[in-house]
Amino acid sequence: MATIFPSRYADSTLQKKNVEQEAEVIGIDKPGKPRDLPASYRLISLLSGLGKLFEKILKTRLSDHLLGKGLIIDEQFGFRPAHYCPQQVLRLVEYVSEGFETERGTVAIFFDVAKVFDRQTDISHLGMSALTRQDVLSEQSSSRLHPLSPAVLRVHKRYTATVVVWRPTRVIRGRYCAFLRNRNRNTRFILLPLQRAIEELGQWFRKWRIEVSHDKSAAIQFKYGKIRSRLIVDKNTPNLKMLDANIPWQRNYKYLGITLDKNLHFRDHIERVRNTALFYKARLGAMLGRKSKLSRRNKRTIYKMCISTVMTYASPVFAHAAPKALHRLQVIQNKFCRAATDAHWCVRNSIFHRDLELPTISKYMKDASKRSFDIAGSHPNALLCAAVDYQPPHPTHLIHRPRNVLTDPPDALTAAVESLNDVNDTHD
Repeated sequence: MATIFPSRYADSTLQKKNVEQEAEVIGIDKPGKPRDLPASYRLISLLSGLGKLFEKILKTRLSDHLLGKGLIIDEQFGFRPAHYCPQQVLRLVEYVSEGFETERGTVAIFFDVAKVFDRQTDISHLGMSALTRQDVLSEQSSSRLHPLSPAVLRVHKRYTATVVVWRPTRVIRGRYCAFLRNRNRNTRFILLPLQRAIEELGQWFRKWRIEVSHDKSAAIQFKYGKIRSRLIVDKNTPNLKMLDANIPWQRNYKYLGITLDKNLHFRDHIERVRNTALFYKARLGAMLGRKSKLSRRNKRTIYKMCISTVMTYASPVFAHAAPKALHRLQVIQNKFCRAATDAHWCVRNSIFHRDLELPTISKYMKDASKRSFDIAGSHPNALLCAAVDYQPPHPTHLIHRPRNVLTDPPDALTAAVESLNDVNDTHD
């Protein structure tokens, strides 16, 4: 197959120029970058139909080869069937929460790989007669525009990555970045093995010419506390270094779409998604407002597709957060319901949710968490199964873990909506 397609490209009998070899290159500017520099654009090449067909066939066979022989490591959750990024974040949150429960602090180092897709990937050294040179976007849409690129990224990570894992230091790889984590009662005993792991990882990055964005990398010292700590890190804590560059200590870090703070309160994440949801709600106000002529069903559909998904993305990770913090998301939904139905101020929020057949935020998150834990409990990846295989602490315990949301009692609004639904079922 790898011989037929190049020979088709090199066919000298073509009377016209080999248009199959040409690609239309489109540059998409990177947010926050100066537009007068070539490096500020992501280049995407649109191939001909024959080239796309070659990519599709090669991607299918390459995936079958990798998955059939078990060549993809269990730590890789991105671009894999039956794996998705929130599961990776859930593993980290469970690990840190377990440290809270056993009174052991955790330090995590996050590395951001620069231009992970903005480079040409050569897989000829793998013993395969295939060479792929594509410039694709470093966003989720890249897998749809170029089907082969996720598979090539998996090959690149699997065959070129031999990361030495120190105990208790562990390495987890996400979709675009990797992080080291360590846990101990004494911070000094955490940083020493972490620094050795960082040095070894830095040599591996240098060997394979992988550039790490030091300004986007971060270190977080997770510590349990009900009150937000004023200190980002303990006093007299030295900086960790990667290739002679300091890794900054931060209070929070956005990892795979979830903002993790050092206390795992998730208030920063809830505030961020709340602001995003308010932005979308304002832009869609003409269609979702009181004067809109759309039906209630269409308004509800637009809300669930554009606004609710923003607030509840990866909800099993932070559904156990404080009810007061989650209530801020419920307020947005309550205001939508009142505006969509053009109801009087005295109508209760529970009636809106019953009439629109819309679950409350806490009810939706609880159902999503139950589905997520059911899937994780019987998942073929042993690492994910081990992460969720535990008994949640007692509801009155100071430490709350993600599984606690399954046993927590419903809030007042959810209980009122369920009571109204039970009354309707009785009359029916």
